[in-house]
Amino acid sequence: MRRLTLLVLASLLTLTACTADPAVRDAQDHLDQVADQLKAFDPWVPEDVGYHLTQDEEYLTVYDVSGDGRDDPGRVRIKVRGRDRTPRGPMAPTDVVPPRASVSLCFDLEVVLQHPVRNDARVTEADRRVNVTEIDCPESKPGVFRPPARLPAQTYPWLQKHLPTTLDLEAARRAVRALNLDPRIRQDVAVFDGKIGIALREPDGDCLFARVWPSTVQVWSPWRSWAAPMPPSERACSAAQAASGYSY
Repeated sequence: MRRLTLLVLASLLTLTACTADPAVRDAQDHLDQVADQLKAFDPWVPEDVGYHLTQDEEYLTVYDVSGDGRDDPGRVRIKVRGRDRTPRGPMAPTDVVPPRASVSLCFDLEVVLQHPVRNDARVTEADRRVNVTEIDCPESKPGVFRPPARLPAQTYPWLQKHLPTTLDLEAARRAVRALNLDPRIRQDVAVFDGKIGIALREPDGDCLFARVWPSTVQVWSPWRSWAAPMPPSERACSAAQAASGYSY
Protein backbone atom coordinates (compact mmCIF):
# COMPACT_ATOMS: atom_id res chain seq x y z
CA MET A 1 0.00 0.00 0.00
CA ARG A 2 1.33 3.37 -0.99
CA ARG A 3 2.16 5.82 1.76
CA LEU A 4 1.97 9.56 1.23
CA THR A 5 4.24 10.61 4.06
CA LEU A 6 6.00 7.74 5.81
CA LEU A 7 7.18 9.79 8.76
CA VAL A 8 3.70 11.11 9.50
CA LEU A 9 2.06 7.72 9.31
CA ALA A 10 4.82 6.05 11.31
CA SER A 11 4.39 8.61 14.06
CA LEU A 12 0.69 7.83 14.20
CA LEU A 13 1.44 4.19 14.89
CA THR A 14 3.92 5.16 17.61
CA LEU A 15 1.61 7.59 19.35
CA THR A 16 -1.50 5.42 19.16
CA ALA A 17 -2.08 2.52 21.52
CA CYS A 18 -1.36 -0.89 20.01
CA THR A 19 -4.92 -2.00 20.61
CA ALA A 20 -6.11 0.69 18.19
CA ASP A 21 -3.70 -0.21 15.39
CA PRO A 22 -6.27 -1.97 13.17
CA ALA A 23 -8.52 1.10 13.24
CA VAL A 24 -5.55 3.40 12.61
CA ARG A 25 -4.53 1.33 9.61
CA ASP A 26 -8.09 1.54 8.32
CA ALA A 27 -7.99 5.34 8.66
CA GLN A 28 -4.66 5.40 6.81
CA ASP A 29 -6.19 3.39 3.96
CA HIS A 30 -8.93 5.99 3.60
CA LEU A 31 -6.36 8.78 3.78
CA ASP A 32 -4.50 7.21 0.84
CA GLN A 33 -7.73 7.00 -1.14
CA VAL A 34 -8.53 10.66 -0.50
CA ALA A 35 -5.03 11.73 -1.58
CA ASP A 36 -5.36 9.80 -4.84
CA GLN A 37 -8.68 11.50 -5.54
CA LEU A 38 -7.25 14.95 -4.82
CA LYS A 39 -4.44 14.47 -7.34
CA ALA A 40 -6.96 13.76 -10.11
CA PHE A 41 -9.10 16.92 -9.92
CA ASP A 42 -8.69 19.10 -13.03
CA PRO A 43 -9.77 21.83 -12.93
CA TRP A 44 -9.52 22.36 -9.18
CA VAL A 45 -12.81 23.91 -8.07
CA PRO A 46 -12.79 23.97 -4.22
CA GLU A 47 -16.55 23.66 -3.80
CA ASP A 48 -16.74 20.77 -6.27
CA VAL A 49 -13.87 18.98 -4.51
CA GLY A 50 -15.55 19.43 -1.13
CA TYR A 51 -18.89 18.17 -2.40
CA HIS A 52 -17.28 15.08 -3.94
CA LEU A 53 -15.45 14.19 -0.72
CA THR A 54 -18.52 14.67 1.48
CA GLN A 55 -20.28 11.86 -0.39
CA ASP A 56 -18.21 9.45 1.76
CA GLU A 57 -19.88 10.51 5.01
CA GLU A 58 -19.22 7.18 6.70
CA TYR A 59 -15.46 7.75 6.87
CA LEU A 60 -14.80 11.43 6.15
CA THR A 61 -15.68 14.80 7.61
CA VAL A 62 -14.57 17.73 5.42
CA TYR A 63 -13.97 21.01 7.24
CA ASP A 64 -12.49 23.18 4.53
CA VAL A 65 -11.29 23.19 0.92
CA SER A 66 -9.24 26.08 -0.45
CA GLY A 67 -6.94 26.95 -3.32
CA ASP A 68 -7.50 28.43 -6.74
CA GLY A 69 -5.42 28.28 -9.87
CA ARG A 70 -2.28 26.44 -10.89
CA ASP A 71 0.04 28.24 -8.48
CA ASP A 72 -2.21 27.31 -5.56
CA PRO A 73 -3.96 24.05 -6.51
CA GLY A 74 -5.47 23.41 -3.11
CA ARG A 75 -5.63 22.36 0.51
CA VAL A 76 -8.15 20.11 2.22
CA ARG A 77 -8.75 19.78 5.96
CA ILE A 78 -10.45 16.51 6.87
CA LYS A 79 -11.23 14.10 9.67
CA VAL A 80 -10.74 10.45 8.73
CA ARG A 81 -12.62 7.77 10.62
CA GLY A 82 -11.11 4.32 10.88
CA ARG A 83 -12.81 1.15 12.06
CA ASP A 84 -11.21 -1.97 13.42
CA ARG A 85 -11.47 -4.73 10.82
CA THR A 86 -9.71 -7.43 12.86
CA PRO A 87 -11.68 -10.72 12.63
CA ARG A 88 -13.23 -11.83 15.91
CA GLY A 89 -13.08 -15.52 16.71
CA PRO A 90 -16.10 -17.05 18.41
CA MET A 91 -13.91 -18.47 21.20
CA ALA A 92 -11.83 -15.39 22.08
CA PRO A 93 -10.48 -15.49 25.66
CA THR A 94 -12.52 -13.41 28.09
CA ASP A 95 -9.41 -11.81 29.60
CA VAL A 96 -8.28 -10.37 26.25
CA VAL A 97 -9.26 -6.71 25.82
CA PRO A 98 -10.50 -6.20 22.24
CA PRO A 99 -9.13 -3.30 20.17
CA ARG A 100 -11.03 -0.04 20.11
CA ALA A 101 -13.85 -0.11 17.59
CA SER A 102 -12.97 3.15 15.89
CA VAL A 103 -10.54 6.05 15.75
CA SER A 104 -10.72 9.60 14.34
CA LEU A 105 -7.65 11.38 12.98
CA CYS A 106 -7.49 14.86 11.44
CA PHE A 107 -5.18 16.00 8.66
CA ASP A 108 -4.29 18.95 6.49
CA LEU A 109 -3.64 17.77 2.92
CA GLU A 110 -1.80 20.24 0.69
CA VAL A 111 -1.99 19.47 -3.02
CA VAL A 112 0.87 21.08 -4.98
CA LEU A 113 2.42 20.84 -8.43
CA GLN A 114 5.65 18.86 -8.50
CA HIS A 115 7.00 20.68 -11.56
CA PRO A 116 5.93 23.48 -13.93
CA VAL A 117 3.05 22.66 -16.28
CA ARG A 118 2.12 24.66 -19.38
CA ASN A 119 -0.95 26.82 -18.86
CA ASP A 120 -2.74 25.06 -21.73
CA ALA A 121 -1.88 21.55 -20.56
CA ARG A 122 -3.95 19.24 -18.44
CA VAL A 123 -2.74 18.58 -14.90
CA THR A 124 -2.42 14.82 -14.32
CA GLU A 125 -1.96 12.76 -11.16
CA ALA A 126 1.75 12.49 -11.93
CA ASP A 127 2.02 16.29 -11.89
CA ARG A 128 0.83 16.60 -8.29
CA ARG A 129 1.94 15.48 -4.88
CA VAL A 130 0.11 15.58 -1.56
CA ASN A 131 1.82 16.81 1.62
CA VAL A 132 0.16 15.41 4.75
CA THR A 133 0.22 17.08 8.18
CA GLU A 134 -1.58 15.70 11.22
CA ILE A 135 -3.55 18.42 13.02
CA ASP A 136 -5.80 18.76 16.05
CA CYS A 137 -9.38 18.17 15.02
CA PRO A 138 -11.06 21.54 14.34
CA GLU A 139 -13.71 22.79 16.73
CA SER A 140 -15.58 24.42 13.85
CA LYS A 141 -18.54 22.84 12.11
CA PRO A 142 -17.93 20.72 9.00
CA GLY A 143 -18.12 22.51 5.66
CA VAL A 144 -21.25 22.55 3.50
CA PHE A 145 -20.65 22.37 -0.26
CA ARG A 146 -23.01 22.94 -3.15
CA PRO A 147 -23.28 20.23 -5.82
CA PRO A 148 -21.22 20.89 -8.98
CA ALA A 149 -22.92 23.10 -11.56
CA ARG A 150 -24.66 21.08 -14.25
CA LEU A 151 -26.93 21.91 -17.14
CA PRO A 152 -30.52 20.82 -16.42
CA ALA A 153 -31.64 17.63 -18.15
CA GLN A 154 -34.24 19.56 -20.17
CA THR A 155 -31.74 22.04 -21.63
CA TYR A 156 -31.46 20.31 -25.01
CA PRO A 157 -35.22 20.02 -25.74
CA TRP A 158 -35.89 23.46 -24.24
CA LEU A 159 -33.49 25.18 -26.62
CA GLN A 160 -34.74 23.14 -29.57
CA LYS A 161 -38.30 24.27 -28.81
CA HIS A 162 -37.86 27.85 -27.60
CA LEU A 163 -35.02 29.32 -29.67
CA PRO A 164 -36.29 31.58 -32.45
CA THR A 165 -36.19 30.47 -36.08
CA THR A 166 -35.10 33.96 -37.15
CA LEU A 167 -31.93 35.95 -36.47
CA ASP A 168 -33.47 37.53 -33.37
CA LEU A 169 -30.56 37.77 -30.94
CA GLU A 170 -32.60 39.14 -28.04
CA ALA A 171 -35.17 36.33 -28.39
CA ALA A 172 -32.34 33.80 -28.30
CA ARG A 173 -30.96 35.36 -25.13
CA ARG A 174 -34.42 35.31 -23.52
CA ALA A 175 -34.72 31.59 -24.26
CA VAL A 176 -31.37 30.95 -22.56
CA ARG A 177 -32.22 33.16 -19.55
CA ALA A 178 -35.50 31.27 -19.09
CA LEU A 179 -33.47 28.15 -18.23
CA ASN A 180 -32.44 29.84 -14.93
CA LEU A 181 -28.99 28.30 -15.14
CA ASP A 182 -26.56 28.10 -12.27
CA PRO A 183 -24.38 31.28 -12.40
CA ARG A 184 -21.28 29.06 -12.51
CA ILE A 185 -22.29 27.95 -16.03
CA ARG A 186 -20.79 30.33 -18.59
CA GLN A 187 -23.21 31.59 -21.25
CA ASP A 188 -22.09 32.99 -24.59
CA VAL A 189 -24.74 34.12 -27.11
CA ALA A 190 -23.73 36.17 -30.15
CA VAL A 191 -24.05 36.54 -33.93
CA PHE A 192 -21.25 35.36 -36.24
CA ASP A 193 -21.30 35.05 -40.04
CA GLY A 194 -25.05 35.43 -40.29
CA LYS A 195 -25.89 32.84 -37.60
CA ILE A 196 -26.65 33.03 -33.87
CA GLY A 197 -24.30 30.89 -31.82
CA ILE A 198 -25.11 29.72 -28.28
CA ALA A 199 -22.48 28.10 -26.05
CA LEU A 200 -23.19 26.88 -22.50
CA ARG A 201 -20.10 25.70 -20.60
CA GLU A 202 -20.10 23.78 -17.32
CA PRO A 203 -17.16 24.43 -14.94
CA ASP A 204 -15.53 21.09 -15.76
CA GLY A 205 -15.43 21.95 -19.48
CA ASP A 206 -18.49 20.07 -20.75
CA CYS A 207 -20.29 22.15 -23.33
CA LEU A 208 -23.60 22.42 -25.19
CA PHE A 209 -23.89 24.27 -28.51
CA ALA A 210 -26.83 25.63 -30.45
CA ARG A 211 -27.06 27.73 -33.57
CA VAL A 212 -29.87 29.55 -35.30
CA TRP A 213 -30.36 30.84 -38.81
CA PRO A 214 -33.57 31.41 -40.80
CA SER A 215 -35.99 28.49 -40.28
CA THR A 216 -33.30 26.31 -38.65
CA VAL A 217 -32.34 25.49 -35.04
CA GLN A 218 -29.59 23.00 -34.17
CA VAL A 219 -28.56 21.84 -30.69
CA TRP A 220 -25.66 19.46 -30.04
CA SER A 221 -22.75 18.50 -27.80
CA PRO A 222 -19.46 19.26 -29.57
CA TRP A 223 -17.40 16.55 -27.87
CA ARG A 224 -18.00 13.29 -29.69
CA SER A 225 -18.19 10.24 -27.42
CA TRP A 226 -15.95 8.12 -29.65
CA ALA A 227 -13.13 10.68 -29.75
CA ALA A 228 -10.27 10.87 -27.27
CA PRO A 229 -11.27 13.02 -24.27
CA MET A 230 -10.16 16.63 -24.58
CA PRO A 231 -8.64 18.42 -21.56
CA PRO A 232 -10.96 21.11 -20.14
CA SER A 233 -8.37 23.81 -20.90
CA GLU A 234 -8.73 23.04 -24.61
CA ARG A 235 -12.52 23.24 -24.64
CA ALA A 236 -13.05 26.84 -25.73
CA CYS A 237 -16.85 26.46 -25.95
CA SER A 238 -17.58 29.80 -27.62
CA ALA A 239 -20.54 31.26 -29.48
CA ALA A 240 -18.30 31.64 -32.54
CA GLN A 241 -17.61 27.88 -32.53
CA ALA A 242 -21.32 27.16 -32.18
CA ALA A 243 -22.20 29.45 -35.08
CA SER A 244 -19.61 27.69 -37.25
CA GLY A 245 -21.11 24.27 -36.51
CA TYR A 246 -17.97 23.04 -34.73
CA SER A 247 -17.97 19.41 -33.57
CA TYR A 248 -14.85 17.57 -32.47
